Amino acid sequence: MNHIENYIRKNRKAFDNEEPRAGHEARFLEKLPRQKTRSMVYIRYAAAAAVIAFLVTLSGLYIHDNWITEPVQELPTLADAGPQYAEAEAYFVSTIQHQHNIINQLSDDNMQAHKEQMEKDLQEMDKLYKQLRKDLDANPGDPRVINAMIKHYQTRINVMKQIVEQLQEAQRIKAQKTQNHEKISL
Repeated sequence: MNHIENYIRKNRKAFDNEEPRAGHEARFLEKLPRQKTRSMVYIRYAAAAAVIAFLVTLSGLYIHDNWITEPVQELPTLADAGPQYAEAEAYFVSTIQHQHNIINQLSDDNMQAHKEQMEKDLQEMDKLYKQLRKDLDANPGDPRVINAMIKHYQTRINVMKQIVEQLQEAQRIKAQKTQNHEKISL
């Protein structure tokens, strides 16, 4: 290859002596749009193939999540720690549900922002309880984990009772304001 390059460099003027035929530029420009349309066709096919691949992937994920998923191993609860704790857990769960129902009854539309914040706080407590359940799964029968779970239930109930008291106080104040306005307007 080196020999050919040297020959072309030495005889460069001999290669540059002729001009292209007339109309060369027009023929050249005429071929350019054809090349663009070919590439556009390939781009369209590539885009269509990408969309089909994307839809196949999404449908595969949907099928996997809804029909093929493996059963999730349920984490143990306080009741799984022993029969003596089953009754305690039932009491805690029913008390929490009762407090939650009272909170929903006492909350009105004006307290929506407070209710949302309360729900976020309770969800954080749920995350902590889920971690305790993981700890119980890793250390079955560990009294420290069991006591932490009991304290978690007690704390959650106390927090919910305080929320109920605050909501009841807010309703009393609201009722007093309403009565005062009615007395003044009469």
